[in-house]
Amino acid sequence: MKRAPLPGLDLGVYVSALPKLVRNPVIVVVPLLMAIVGVLLTMIMVPFSSGGVGSLTLGLAQLIEFLLGLFGLGTACVIADDAWRHGRASFDRDWTETQRRSGEIMMAAIGFGLLTTVALYVTQIIGIVGFLLTAVVIVFLIWTIPAAAVGGIPGGAAIQVSIERVRAKPFPAILATIVALALLGYVVPLAGSWIASLLLVWTFGSSLAELLIEAVLQAIAISYVALVITKIYTDDAFSSRPW
Repeated sequence: MKRAPLPGLDLGVYVSALPKLVRNPVIVVVPLLMAIVGVLLTMIMVPFSSGGVGSLTLGLAQLIEFLLGLFGLGTACVIADDAWRHGRASFDRDWTETQRRSGEIMMAAIGFGLLTTVALYVTQIIGIVGFLLTAVVIVFLIWTIPAAAVGGIPGGAAIQVSIERVRAKPFPAILATIVALALLGYVVPLAGSWIASLLLVWTFGSSLAELLIEAVLQAIAISYVALVITKIYTDDAFSSRPW
């Protein structure tokens, strides 16, 4: 007996996003820039991280790094939408669109960042249950950035739109979250450490070199995630589009 597919779940997008990224490496540009800026910011703040004030300063730097990453994701969503619609994305055209939507993207990113920060803070108190809570929060926020970047949704309303869409079709959101967390939380750090060990002769064990290698991998992973969540979101939100 053939099992019916889960509602709204399209596994093909996870495969087709790979060649789409190869044909449109421009998607990686802004996420990479944001990742490098974030790494440098954290490195600057680390020497001042001792003591209570230092810990708060480092925490603020990490929050800013996270927000920069979300802005990079938003830009990648704009370029990814262009790539899905036209085959080849135009950075100039998409950067202009990103600038037009930048306020909404940052507003959505701040809301996303605050909610996940609270969930992570709870994790420090209640342990493994907190990790599950954080995962649930991210599931419900997974469409926030594409909603603000390409969905025409005001940044302040993007979270609510994301929650409503997840409640309507939970399975695509759950799978997209699993893939994103697996890539950014496990694959990227492990691959970064492995590549850094291979290049140890040339990098002389520099921690900065390892962080920059991880930043490159992170930018690629974010770009892939952007392609996936943008396609799923726009297919659902604009089902009349002819792709």
